[in-house]
Amino acid sequence: MDKLRNWVGSLSGLVSVATLLIWGSTADMDAEPSDSASTVLAALRENADDTRRGVWIMLLGVGFLLFFLAYLRGELRDGGADWAADAFLAGGVILAGAFVVVAAFQQIGVEAGLYGHTEVAQGVVDFLWNSSLIFAPGLLAVGLAAAVASFGYGALPKWLGAFAALVALGALAPWIGILIFVAWVLAASISGIIQASSTNTADSA
Repeated sequence: MDKLRNWVGSLSGLVSVATLLIWGSTADMDAEPSDSASTVLAALRENADDTRRGVWIMLLGVGFLLFFLAYLRGELRDGGADWAADAFLAGGVILAGAFVVVAAFQQIGVEAGLYGHTEVAQGVVDFLWNSSLIFAPGLLAVGLAAAVASFGYGALPKWLGAFAALVALGALAPWIGILIFVAWVLAASISGIIQASSTNTADSA
């Protein structure tokens, strides 16, 4: 059962990274707060299908991300991290919520564009261009908790702990921090897969 948990947990991290990267490629609405109302509405209409697909893909990715973070929280608790493991999961839930809020505003923007609700559409664009700060608390909590779990309890490899400290620093510039966090999830997932493979090899021997 532990082998299956390690494989499924680690692979869920890889899937979440893949889906979030796909969403990132569809997230640009081609509109800025300084654009005229007609330009904003035209951009939202033109990108409506891509945005809708991106929202669904991102929400799917958030589900896998929560699964991965819950798995990793279990690993941290098994490593003795206790409160740091709980703080890690709490930060991850905040991050997941921030992604969902962004997805909701993207969907609202699509509907506003299609129905010609100018003020709503411009408000959505304003928000999306200035929404990065909602990711800051989650980045800080996840990064600090993972670093403490690594250096304070030895529940993670030291290199992942150092990487996590960069995630925490990313709270100062959240759009960059999000990219660092996604890279951290990818690194942690690959590390888990390698560890699971090594365990299988050792058991077979």
